[in-house]
Amino acid sequence: MDRRFGAEGKLGIGGGGLVSEESQRNLEMAENLCRRGMPNDAVPYLQIALKDKNNFDAEIQMAYLSPDLLFSVEVLETSEKRARAVLIKRLGANCFDDDGPCVGRFCDADLLLTRPYMRVLQALVRMCWETKQYEKSARTIIEMLRLCPGDNLLQRWWLGPLLIRTGRSADALSFCQTWLQSFKAGGTPIRGGTLFPPPNKELLDAKTEDRFARYAPCDMVHTAALAAFKLWGPCAQAAQFLRIAARTNPAILAKIIARRAEPKEGNLAMHTVRNGSEEAHDYLWMAQDLWMEPDVWSWVNEDAGAAEHVLRFCSRPDCQAQEAEATQFKRCAACHQAMYCGPGCQKTDWKRHKPGCLRQVEQKKNMKNIFKNKPTTMPMYAVDGGEVHQLP
Repeated sequence: MDRRFGAEGKLGIGGGGLVSEESQRNLEMAENLCRRGMPNDAVPYLQIALKDKNNFDAEIQMAYLSPDLLFSVEVLETSEKRARAVLIKRLGANCFDDDGPCVGRFCDADLLLTRPYMRVLQALVRMCWETKQYEKSARTIIEMLRLCPGDNLLQRWWLGPLLIRTGRSADALSFCQTWLQSFKAGGTPIRGGTLFPPPNKELLDAKTEDRFARYAPCDMVHTAALAAFKLWGPCAQAAQFLRIAARTNPAILAKIIARRAEPKEGNLAMHTVRNGSEEAHDYLWMAQDLWMEPDVWSWVNEDAGAAEHVLRFCSRPDCQAQEAEATQFKRCAACHQAMYCGPGCQKTDWKRHKPGCLRQVEQKKNMKNIFKNKPTTMPMYAVDGGEVHQLP
């Protein structure tokens, strides 16, 4: 959750008392300037904020502003050690022990003091990923999931591709299967799914396959398909996960098959539709190169079950035209959700499509306004520990 919303937005960083008011005020001014694309103007405020050695969020911001990403990793590793020492001093020597009172509850609304530490780890994941220190990035996520199995900071989407990059395809498949089964049964996996038992080779029954295809997170299913292929080749399980993946978000495999250019940067928190175009963009940003390896690409391109769902139909209800090749049809330029075989169908369908399209555009606009600390045009809320907070 964004620090500006929820309990920390009301009580202060870490629940208050950790950082001086002056330091927090200057950090917020620096962050607002960065959101507005004015990082150079943010530096003087950030320098004031950094005078408080407990303002780890200021150190995170400094790491993101530095052009030297290896230096940023060093900054964050130093911040992690100091933030860890603060927690041990304030919460007790056993606060990081598996059988202690805090592990499993980091980030909880009644343990706000742990949140700055978790944000340091989150930033370290990103910087290690940017500098291709994939093993270190994966280890950091595994530690985050040990401390907070519910994954409040949404790092689990990064872990599967990272495990595959580091040659741990079995662990990647096990991790995805654990979360998918948790999604089916409800609840949170033990240690956030990082116990890594041997992956299950059994196929899903038809009912579960259909449910996953309609509701499962597209990121997790795509990674499961890729991990199964890496582990066992073009087996029945890999084909089943690939078929499910194609149904959850056809845009991902369509762009892989069409050999579209990889995204240069991610949307991350700017998702407005579950399994929508923003999530497809972010997954490809993190993992497309893994899918472009010759053996993987050939497997995807030749799989008839996936192709059935990747080749899209025109969104106009009365039109039955289907793509002859991936990404042939053009998306609606506004919402990026509807697909049309040509301008004629798009124009004819506008009256039907317009309300949903405008609603989607408005949601995207409001997400950007929230990010830039601007007021929204519709009520938006965040839930933190059961408490509902209205966003600006």
